Amino acid sequence: MKAIILDDERSMLLILKKMLSQIPGVEIVGSFQSTAEAEKYIKENKVNLAFVDISMPEENGIDFARRIMKEMPELAIIFLTAHKEYALEAFEVHAYDYIVKPISQIRLENSVQRVRQRLLSFNHVNRFNMPKLHVYCFGGLEIRYGENRTIRFTSSKSMELFAYLLMKDGRFVSKWNVVDDVFRGMPLKNAETYLNTTVYKLRKALEPHGMKSAILSSDESYKLNKEDIYVDFKDFEQRVYSFSEIGSANYEKAIITERLYTGELFGLKDYCWASYHKERLSEMYWSFAKKLVYYLIENKQLTATHQILKKLLYINELDEEINCLLMQVYASQKDRQSLEKQFKRYKRVLQRELGVYPEKYATNLYNTLLKTLK
Repeated sequence: MKAIILDDERSMLLILKKMLSQIPGVEIVGSFQSTAEAEKYIKENKVNLAFVDISMPEENGIDFARRIMKEMPELAIIFLTAHKEYALEAFEVHAYDYIVKPISQIRLENSVQRVRQRLLSFNHVNRFNMPKLHVYCFGGLEIRYGENRTIRFTSSKSMELFAYLLMKDGRFVSKWNVVDDVFRGMPLKNAETYLNTTVYKLRKALEPHGMKSAILSSDESYKLNKEDIYVDFKDFEQRVYSFSEIGSANYEKAIITERLYTGELFGLKDYCWASYHKERLSEMYWSFAKKLVYYLIENKQLTATHQILKKLLYINELDEEINCLLMQVYASQKDRQSLEKQFKRYKRVLQRELGVYPEKYATNLYNTLLKTLK
């Protein structure tokens, strides 16, 4: 992915370049302190991703992005800012993400991963049968049309209903089940009225994109017609099931598959009816990612291994196996400083969260690895 950075602070440009250089697959092709310079470069060169500071002296970063997106809607933009109040306006420009400074490495990596996931989905669909909608459920819930336009819902319930019907895999669901799952706790009469209103709002949101008829109703039941819809977790599932084993002929495809998972199903949206699916997909990812990690370690693919292990630790920083594998990677890279920092971090997390120390295996492994680096 070719990326540029736009920030009026030179120190921030240097910091971001260093942080992004640690993310495999990201190539920094330009860094700019003015919107005019950035715009000129984007128009003359291929750029996939732009990190844009909002508070710029000559022109607001959001205004700059709004103008650029009219000409290049396929450009993925991630806003950077020290202020939270710009979030709503930023996403109205169809930004891929919005990061509040100071920026952490893991937050930056997750953001880049979201962009990579979307690029992968566009690159791997049949161009002669391009879906009208792209639905991303890992790490949140986002519905896009074209290549970089987000559908905005007028109510959170209409978005939830879309997600609920999506999980039903094209099957009709009675309105009573919908009421019980999506409108739980509401008086029955009110819930029925609310359901009818929500279905109407959902159809209105999909109508401008030729998808109004995707919400079907029959005999007091509803379903989502999944034709012309790309769904990230369905893509992920199908890819995982296609691997009987990981080897030299398919490990690169396995890496692409792993990257599709960018967080728990629906992220922080706490849909009670989705808990089973959230846990199932999380376990599927965890098992697949570990299988891939062991193959990559065995074949000395340490950069890709490091990225996946950091992602797994972000999901569960208490996991002994993952912490030990990461320590082994640092030892293989002859990186004593990172090895020591990783063990100390693991020890600190265990004490803080569980009030215990690392098990004997992890401690012995750490000491053994240290000796190999003397």
